[in-house]
Amino acid sequence: MRHLLDPRPSRRGAAVRPGHDHPRGLRRRQRTDRRGAREVRGPGGRVPVPGRGFVKAVAIVFRKELREILRDRRTMIAIGLAALATPTVLYVISQVTVRSATQTYTVGYKGEMPTGLDILFNATSLKLEQVADPVEAAKAQVDVGLVFTPQGVDEYYDPTRQSAQITDIRIQTVVSRYDAAKIAATLQERGVDPSVLNPLPVTQHPLTSPEQAAQNAFLSFFLPYMLITMTLTGGLSAALDTSAGERERKTLESLLLTPAPRSQVLVGKILAVSVVGLAGAMVAIVSMLVALSQIKFGAQGQPTHIVLTPLAASVMVWLAVLLAGAFASITITLGTLARNFRQGQAYATPLYFVTIFPASLVLFIPDFNPSLGYYLIPILNAVLVLRDAIVHNSVAPAALAVTSLSLFVTGALCFYAALRLFTREALLVRS
Repeated sequence: MRHLLDPRPSRRGAAVRPGHDHPRGLRRRQRTDRRGAREVRGPGGRVPVPGRGFVKAVAIVFRKELREILRDRRTMIAIGLAALATPTVLYVISQVTVRSATQTYTVGYKGEMPTGLDILFNATSLKLEQVADPVEAAKAQVDVGLVFTPQGVDEYYDPTRQSAQITDIRIQTVVSRYDAAKIAATLQERGVDPSVLNPLPVTQHPLTSPEQAAQNAFLSFFLPYMLITMTLTGGLSAALDTSAGERERKTLESLLLTPAPRSQVLVGKILAVSVVGLAGAMVAIVSMLVALSQIKFGAQGQPTHIVLTPLAASVMVWLAVLLAGAFASITITLGTLARNFRQGQAYATPLYFVTIFPASLVLFIPDFNPSLGYYLIPILNAVLVLRDAIVHNSVAPAALAVTSLSLFVTGALCFYAALRLFTREALLVRS
């Protein structure tokens, strides 16, 4: 035992110092370890960067969730149907519109028709057919029934039939032209200039072509509607599956027991759902624009195609990113509250009405000029900003800034709510 008491042990070769003069040894190493991860060098002498662990954990959860989402047939089928259904619906609508514009409608008449009126009817794609009872014929046999009398024309039609409404519009146009031509001819016979009937002629100079105005009106309603609904529905199934679905399969608890903080797990889930929702919206919108580019609008001599301006496209992509993040946070929050996937769908159903209402508001109020306060309302502000970009090809910087801030704050609040739910053990483990 002498070597244990030797003041100069052979192992170290240094004298044992009594009292507080003894080397600190392990204490110094412990104090060095407490200085932080930046003081400890890893393999190869590399110093860990603060925040790299957060990004790595989020990336792992993101890849894991995205891989499971891509394996889910329901999500992929929803995105595929959106890409195929939109062009199909637009093609059917265009064909029906073209057919309605060029279709010939039948007019049943009785009595003596004025001279020359039949020529105008034929030029307007109206087929004349003489019938015994125009009233009964207008119910099923013909589109509109006319009775010519010395006092004028009696018209009979069913307002519930679309063909009767179109025929009525054409008849009003024909009669107006006939009246104008008849009055002008009578005035000329009496030596009066027909221009006296129009003492203040108005010459119109539209700033944009009527075809372009019609295209912008169509896009200003349909494109925001598609952007909002497809961003929601594209990631809804994935959001419910990654929250309520995992609770139902009893896999959420094991995920939360990993060393990664729950905030990082939640961020990874939100990013994965946002990417899926954004992809679904972009696929549907691109397919819609491709279909519209193949459809001709306007007159037969100068057909035009619907084209989205670069400004409108840039604004649309930016709004899609903000909406995808906000919707992902909202749907994951609702899915965390649900006990199973079916209950999560029931919780998320009211979101459809919330998203449809703003687009409907703009549809029924086309000349709606909102103040800056309206851009604080989530979803409605996205519709208004995208409408301005499409119709006016310009966006007010203040409106875009307020809209971006509103959508960002909405997503942040929903993220905070979901994080609070993730930290409640009783809510996560209940059956």
